[in-house]
Amino acid sequence: MANSTSISDFKKNVVDAITHDDTIFYAFGADKDKYENGGDLIGTHILTYNKIPDTVETVSTYMTIMVHTKVFDSRYDRNKTFVIPRLEFYIYSHFKHMQMDREITKDNRCDYISMLIDNMFNGSAEYGGIGELKLSLNEEGAYNKDFLYRHMLFETVDLNKSFCEYE
Repeated sequence: MANSTSISDFKKNVVDAITHDDTIFYAFGADKDKYENGGDLIGTHILTYNKIPDTVETVSTYMTIMVHTKVFDSRYDRNKTFVIPRLEFYIYSHFKHMQMDREITKDNRCDYISMLIDNMFNGSAEYGGIGELKLSLNEEGAYNKDFLYRHMLFETVDLNKSFCEYE
């Protein structure tokens, strides 16, 4: 059921999975005196909108989660029965926060969190849509002089409208 309410459900399921994963929580390297678990990172480090990092003064790591839908190409779906929900992540990390504990990984923080997200969502059908999520983009770059990022995009298939009536 690809409509605006399903976007909210999709995000909620994704955020719930991420915030209940202790490995991802520790990968953020958040201040353990202020944050006890992944749920504490919602709204500060894990955001359901694309927060612009240059408005942040703290040396830290942030993740933004967004969901978009796009109608299938009309050459393949003339009735517009299907849509392509896209789950999009940006992982922003201050350059002073990129180094991870070498006992955990030799990867930088953005790459390591990206790997964890890939392992969690790629091939999964439990978060939203009627198909499996497939990773279609995983690129890195510099947002500005202080923040580096990794941009990830997963796609799946869903129905364009609900076959159920709302009560």
